[in-house]
Amino acid sequence: MKKPYSTFFIKLLILLVYFFVSGSSSGQTFLKITDASNPIASDPGHTAGTYVGTAWVDIDNDGWLDLFVCRNGVYKNLRNGNFSKIATGLELNSNVLSTTWADYNNDGFTDCFLVSTTASKSFLYKNNGDGSFTKITTGAIADSAYNTGWGSTWGDYNNDGFVDLVIAAANGFGVVNHPSRFWKNNGDGSFTKIDTTQFTMLNAPYTCPSFYDYDQDGDIDLFIGSGPAGSLARDYNYKNLLKETGNPYLQRIDTSIIGTDPVDGQVWNFIDYDNDGDLDGFLTNYSTRNNLYRNEGNGYYVKMTEAQVGNIVNGGNANLTNLWGDFDNDGFIDCFVTKDNNNPSRFYHNNGNGTFTSLDTISICAGGGPRFGATAGDYNKDGKLDVFVSGITQFKGLFLNIHPNANKWVNIKCSGTTSNRSALGTRIKAKAVINGTPMWQTREINAANSFNSMNALNVHFGFGAASQIDSLVVMWPSGLKQTFTNVTLNNFYNLTEGGSLTSEVKTVSSEIPNSISLKQNYPNPFNPSTKIQFTINKSSEVSLKVFDVNGREVAELLKGNYSAGTYEAELDGNKYSLSSGVYFYTLSTSGYSETRKLNLIK
Repeated sequence: MKKPYSTFFIKLLILLVYFFVSGSSSGQTFLKITDASNPIASDPGHTAGTYVGTAWVDIDNDGWLDLFVCRNGVYKNLRNGNFSKIATGLELNSNVLSTTWADYNNDGFTDCFLVSTTASKSFLYKNNGDGSFTKITTGAIADSAYNTGWGSTWGDYNNDGFVDLVIAAANGFGVVNHPSRFWKNNGDGSFTKIDTTQFTMLNAPYTCPSFYDYDQDGDIDLFIGSGPAGSLARDYNYKNLLKETGNPYLQRIDTSIIGTDPVDGQVWNFIDYDNDGDLDGFLTNYSTRNNLYRNEGNGYYVKMTEAQVGNIVNGGNANLTNLWGDFDNDGFIDCFVTKDNNNPSRFYHNNGNGTFTSLDTISICAGGGPRFGATAGDYNKDGKLDVFVSGITQFKGLFLNIHPNANKWVNIKCSGTTSNRSALGTRIKAKAVINGTPMWQTREINAANSFNSMNALNVHFGFGAASQIDSLVVMWPSGLKQTFTNVTLNNFYNLTEGGSLTSEVKTVSSEIPNSISLKQNYPNPFNPSTKIQFTINKSSEVSLKVFDVNGREVAELLKGNYSAGTYEAELDGNKYSLSSGVYFYTLSTSGYSETRKLNLIK
């Protein structure tokens, strides 16, 4: 059946939401989800001073991001915009602060470490592959009292293909009165304590750790905020000497401003905010302004001033998270900063010329605070990064990115083989012509890039009005370098180390067809999977959805802006937990809709 329809009212609704939510005709737009049937919206937040972390993570490998919130639990993505809170075996005690996720045993499922400042609450949880987790209670890693701390992160510091664990111990908080912990993964499910580095021997008010290859030499380096809130000191930042000496030793950075500047550090991120090919440093501070360090090359950094970059470096104090992502897909990475106490959060839009504009009136910044951890990920698979923010009840929330532009994007999930399975430490560079200028963008995959929190492990790029990715370069921790050219935009890709870049939607032909059409799926009937092909004759916003006989949406196979051509999507009945029966699939574009019937027989 075909249903041509006018898009005037849809466009009008988007524009009205845009103006009312953002209060501006330009800038970023988020919509806070308030539907009481969505447990993410209806569950309570946390009291001031609890500093709870959060993470987007696909716990069951169904291709859709689920949400974990410390003390609340796991919210399974139902793929229709809603979530279901599920029992998983992860302990949700009232003292857990930090979470970090990675596949520590390389079995294909992402595991979890939870950290608390209270004794007997910090544990490793193995993902069983069915949505449940088993707490590890044997071996050295199971000594929970020893592992009390504040923040945590996974990272493969010795490039042996297995992720190692750092627990930052905020001395004087809770029962924590010991140095930070460093656990080497032995590759057989067990861990060995490393106690020969400075941060494992020195008591200090460590806050949030993060691994980044800041000097891009092929080994990951470690950055730990100094805390405590209210005083200035050097952060605990360490260069990895693996590439220089063959020995994976973390040596404190004593000669660069990023290691010697007196700060009140909370979270470090290394991002290429100016798209010049190297990684710049950004640090949130609690009792003073934030710091942005521009990389001038050869390890030399310059601390930027407000006159140079805008008030991203002078946005007041009580700063916690700094969360980076290209939220409007214009090709330049933006920054969201959460704040403690009764301070409103800040969103800084990257203007693309080395400066930032603070968008103080958008919904994600509305009201005061506190807001604690935050995580970015495309949970509804529309090509735009959404955000969940933890905080007290009135300020925490799920914020859907509804920016109405048609900027292009890609989303890539990487899986290591020789490198660690979660691909931590993998660096991806993408070159495209944006606004007439060829430019490179850089991303690095890590498991802690927010306050006691982490973003989705998927890599997301925005590309403005670019026509394609001219060159996509992937540098794995193993040393393997892969290059792909003429990559199609507006796609979700999977990449296994050494393999091909595969799309969830296959481009059959880029030849411009005469009309829009939806083909009959093949095979039909099918079990367990079938392919659906369609053509579009001009660049359009396209969605392809599957419904049951009651009209309930059971799968969204694609949603985004696609160039003219012929495409093929696959429906896997097992992936979407479909039972035998008749279903309908609908292709919708601007001014056009077509539906066909398919039959699953098990």
